[in-house]
Amino acid sequence: MPQPPRSTASPRPAGSARPPATATTQTVAQVNQTVLLEVLRRHGALSRQQLAVESGLSTATVHRLVEVLRAEGLVVVEAERAPSSGGRPPQLVRYNAGAQTVLAVAMRPRRIVGVVTDLHGTVLHEIEHHWAEQERERTAEDLSGPLLAVVDGLRGWAARQAGAPRALVVGVPGVVRDPTGLVEFAPALDWPGLRLRALLQERLGVPVAVESNVNLVALAVQHSEAGAGVSDLAAVVVGIEVGAGIVLGGRLHRGRLGSAGALGHLMTDRRALDRPLGRTGDTQSRIGDHAVDRRITAAGLSLGGTSAERVAELFRLGRAGDPAAVRLIDEFTDDLAQLVANLSTVLGPELIALGGRLFWESGGELLSAVESRLQGRVPVLPRLVVVHSTTTELVGAAAAAVRLADGATFITR
Repeated sequence: MPQPPRSTASPRPAGSARPPATATTQTVAQVNQTVLLEVLRRHGALSRQQLAVESGLSTATVHRLVEVLRAEGLVVVEAERAPSSGGRPPQLVRYNAGAQTVLAVAMRPRRIVGVVTDLHGTVLHEIEHHWAEQERERTAEDLSGPLLAVVDGLRGWAARQAGAPRALVVGVPGVVRDPTGLVEFAPALDWPGLRLRALLQERLGVPVAVESNVNLVALAVQHSEAGAGVSDLAAVVVGIEVGAGIVLGGRLHRGRLGSAGALGHLMTDRRALDRPLGRTGDTQSRIGDHAVDRRITAAGLSLGGTSAERVAELFRLGRAGDPAAVRLIDEFTDDLAQLVANLSTVLGPELIALGGRLFWESGGELLSAVESRLQGRVPVLPRLVVVHSTTTELVGAAAAAVRLADGATFITR
């Protein structure tokens, strides 16, 4: 997502007061344009007078900015006119979602998926790349080469079929140092540190943002029907890594150096204090995908098929009353209930969306079991929903790319 302007002033002496935040005329205009586009996306076609009422901007400012946005192709002034309350009927202004495209890419442990969308987030084209199996540790070139090929393929299709893209957002399964796009910690990809945003922006020549996949899931949930009107939420993904995207006060919360939401490193046992920080945290070692496979085997359950099929079979055996399966499902339920309880108690969110194969393959049983465990055990139990994170992260990336293409700007302290 685009970031607020940063000061280029010299460092302040220790203990000195921070100067008041200021904004240039250009910044104010960008903020106002963002407001108008948000209003049009939310309400549909409006007259300039209606835009002024809904946005809180003056009629003169709306008239001026509509012309700027029309010149950039972001809005269309309709020939159709709104009903008149006397005098000449006013023209309607409409958000022009189909005139331009954006690119959204999600990097995953086993594949890269990229899409071209219009400015409503409608998918127009998709490309997939599956990682080749290799014995050695991946290098930056092993990872960036296929990514660049996917991006080039998406850009080429867009330029031929729907108009050159205006922005790109890439999601990665790891920690991203915001706003530089430095992918610093992505153990699921064995990724060495790489300034991905600079690499892509130089290649494409359009605005680029790099974000963690869990943050993109949170953005998708925020803009979904489940997240409508919710200002505080978390999207928890229990996969190869365990993490959360956090939205507080309607804004994505990244924490220092993008480290917020690293739930896999939550400590659940005092013995974790004796272990140095490694690739696998205490919570991840219990409920991450690799840990789930290991615990199924350790429980003496001989289940075949893919990882997802093994989890589905575990719940089938649990429903049939298999003692080992019932016991293991109870353990997973307790682990996940503790995770949700800790997150709820610290953040107090209204909504927590839960994703991962444990939830997807349980047929809704695990969500109900976690809710039951927590009744009367946390001060305020948030609303819990299941989300399919492997699709919603692309939805979140597309939504972020649309905002980036709009030149969305908000001032924050």
